[in-house]
Amino acid sequence: MHRLVDSYLELGVVGMARAASSGWFGGHYGAALLAGYYMTREHDLPEHVIDGIERTCESYRELKPDWFLPLEDNEEADPALLQKVLAGLEENVKQLRTSGHGLALGVLALKALRERPDLIRPTVVEGLVTLLKKTTEDRKDRYWGIADYFEVTAADIRDIPAYHTTLEMAERTFGELPPVVQGRVIEGVIYHFSGEVDHSITHAQALTDLERFGYGELTAKGMVNHRVQLYLDRQMPDFVLADEVKEPAFDRITSPDYWAKTYKDPHALKVPYAALDLLKRLPKEEREKAERDVCKLLTLMD
Repeated sequence: MHRLVDSYLELGVVGMARAASSGWFGGHYGAALLAGYYMTREHDLPEHVIDGIERTCESYRELKPDWFLPLEDNEEADPALLQKVLAGLEENVKQLRTSGHGLALGVLALKALRERPDLIRPTVVEGLVTLLKKTTEDRKDRYWGIADYFEVTAADIRDIPAYHTTLEMAERTFGELPPVVQGRVIEGVIYHFSGEVDHSITHAQALTDLERFGYGELTAKGMVNHRVQLYLDRQMPDFVLADEVKEPAFDRITSPDYWAKTYKDPHALKVPYAALDLLKRLPKEEREKAERDVCKLLTLMD
């Protein structure tokens, strides 16, 4: 039986490319469709999860209909153009910017284009390249208590051991999960807090996919930035801990309680996609706690 989710690979990558003119954040909506598509392909999901994926993704298509129009057949595919997308990813592993969004968004697009070379068309690639360039631009005061995070390097980090494999990165990412605290405005500046932790998961998963695709050098560079990200994610004032999520509303990512809602935030699909993939890498005895901690993040999704 054909389902809506079956069309989300093409619609997702095209939606990401078209969103680029509005800024990099718009790329999340197409990326959410891709996350939904790959979740259904890579995991044996209950029906209620697939229903929830489709309901939320259809709401994004209604929100941005022009981004998700089918491609016209007036352009030839050129697989050689994939190199431009890879060059955009190479720029994004030079330093941490926008919480690793260049990797989280760009690797999903790369994954889709590797599966569907017929979509490697000039306008699609041009949009993705624009998107990846924009993800390298960020505000320096993104993290609480740090005036300019561009100056923070791996040499500044003492209490998070360096990791050299994607398995170590996955374990460290889940190990850093608590505390989970809703983002807020403090003295006129927005700090994302739990959102930054969301991004540590999506960033890590993207790096593991790059490794799977044979781009080990990009993965190695990206893991240096990811460790910096974990350090930066820890930065929060003590007073916000009064609002820490101690108990999740559910303890499985596939919980019907989670998938019954229609979400405005595209991370509501991107985080489960990344977490389900990363959790498979953990030793079985570590998965239950890690998944429960991810559910603390999902409890806050809007």
